[in-house]
Amino acid sequence: MEPYILIFIINLCLSYVANICYDKKYKLVSILSISILVLVNVIFSGCRDFGVGIDTNVYIESYFNASADLQSLKSSWSIEGFDKGFLLLAYVSNLFSDDAQSLLVVTSLFIQVFFYLALWQYKKVCNISLFVATLLFCLIFYCHTLNLMRQFCAISLLAYAFSLYIQGNRKLYLLLQVLAFFFHSTSVIFIFVPLIWELSYMKNDKKKTMYALFIIIGLLIFVSSFFYFASLLGDLSLLSEVYVDRYGTTGEFIVGSQAIGGTGLETIFSLTYPIAFILYAKYVKSLDKNIFFFILMLCLCSSILQLLSYQVKFIDRIAFYLSFIMFIFLPKIFSSKKMNISIKAIVILLYISNWYNIYIIGHGGDIYPYTSVLLNIK
Repeated sequence: MEPYILIFIINLCLSYVANICYDKKYKLVSILSISILVLVNVIFSGCRDFGVGIDTNVYIESYFNASADLQSLKSSWSIEGFDKGFLLLAYVSNLFSDDAQSLLVVTSLFIQVFFYLALWQYKKVCNISLFVATLLFCLIFYCHTLNLMRQFCAISLLAYAFSLYIQGNRKLYLLLQVLAFFFHSTSVIFIFVPLIWELSYMKNDKKKTMYALFIIIGLLIFVSSFFYFASLLGDLSLLSEVYVDRYGTTGEFIVGSQAIGGTGLETIFSLTYPIAFILYAKYVKSLDKNIFFFILMLCLCSSILQLLSYQVKFIDRIAFYLSFIMFIFLPKIFSSKKMNISIKAIVILLYISNWYNIYIIGHGGDIYPYTSVLLNIK
């Protein structure tokens, strides 16, 4: 556990310096701090042993070996069964090394660079705290990036894309949205984020509420009829055949009725306390009403999508596309002086407890313990 505590402390220290320097107009120092932070994370993630993260033993070797046979980038389109975006990263890593470890380095660099490019934009446009955003990233998503590498390539890319969208650069957003599809086809769910953003700034409150209800009801229908929609998306080529077969009615990840004994109190609590926190922020008037609506809708929608775990294992991860953006904007609440500091501390402690239970006790994603022959960490 010590390596993760150490890397989190380094992340927090450097992001704190970056945030302070940005606010005091020392942007060069802020950029330097972020650059060092990214470098440290790339070394930590890229130099880990295979097996630290289940997917390191599932995808890395196969993608790296497949890319080694490519004569050019164009030839990647002739290879079936591989996400072309991640195959591109494998191709790039092959240019520098004949060791598959290099793909871990390149993947980590891709995720970290696009995440902090995105944070920089959100800081500029929405005054998001780099420090609090990094804290939440460490507690909620950092360990996922060590396992769900292809998905988080798509997520970090889309986080940056959306930062451009809210600044009016819609064409580049659309281009990056399409590019993200080639890293992970589940990224199509991200289209809800700009939709909810536009809805948040709608002036007619009645229409806003009505459309919000349509979205929530639509997601509930999607969750309850997941297998039908998965098949439909597969037929439309919006979801790859691999995922349709894996998560369909005959897939290996079906959750049997005997495996579920109802929705436990722990699950209900984990889904509702972030919602309660956001509603409390509105109660004490710590948020602009449009940002409040945006964060609340992302939280509600991601909570609904997490209910998919009661039908198919792992498919609830599609909720990350929404919750990732929610957690980028959540620092607006934590940074507000109107929020009771005790409430903020309790929520952070709950996130710490959640991290400990998932990764240390539950060994989620097999990222614990962290080992690295290259860094001499055993």
